[in-house]
Amino acid sequence: MNMLIKIVLILLSLLLPGQSPAATTETITLNLPEKVLADTVKLALPLDIDAQSKSLRGTIRIISIENLKLSDKLISCRLHVAGNNLQIVSELAGHQINLKVGEIELDFDCNANVRFDAAKQILYIRPVVDKMQTSGDAAQGELGQALVSLLNGREFPISMQDMEPLVAKTGSKTLTISMKFVNIQARKNVLQFSLLPKVSSK
Repeated sequence: MNMLIKIVLILLSLLLPGQSPAATTETITLNLPEKVLADTVKLALPLDIDAQSKSLRGTIRIISIENLKLSDKLISCRLHVAGNNLQIVSELAGHQINLKVGEIELDFDCNANVRFDAAKQILYIRPVVDKMQTSGDAAQGELGQALVSLLNGREFPISMQDMEPLVAKTGSKTLTISMKFVNIQARKNVLQFSLLPKVSSK
């Protein structure tokens, strides 16, 4: 998704006048269409996520994201998640016991709230799980619920600070655009980015 944003901003830079280094006072609004976001997410999968807990250990991987829909402040989708090398951790008489339970695969619908912290430049996504279905020998009862509990209602951070400055050549000049995300929000059919650019030329 960062690459797509870079391409669009380079095109926008051609419309900005070459100036001495300065931060513009107007933001750039970039609407990423629902389908483009869905296609970009598919290219990033499978994705391992950090969702360990005191009671469950192992590898959790998002295999697929389907039926992605955007509405005001909300992203809805259907997730296919796999847990590998899972262990249920418990204590008995002061001793830690690791019970190996193998693998599990889950399909579930979820609605995810989107929150952006402009000061930290971090986008938080908080999924709320609904309509879970399981498959596999180990996919019953408490194990499925334990895996879902690692995702349900938890905020997952995405840092937006890794965006490198954009460089575009126009004639004899080279434009450099650094940007700060002012806001990121889900709107109907689009994920909307508001950015404050700083343009310099040489």
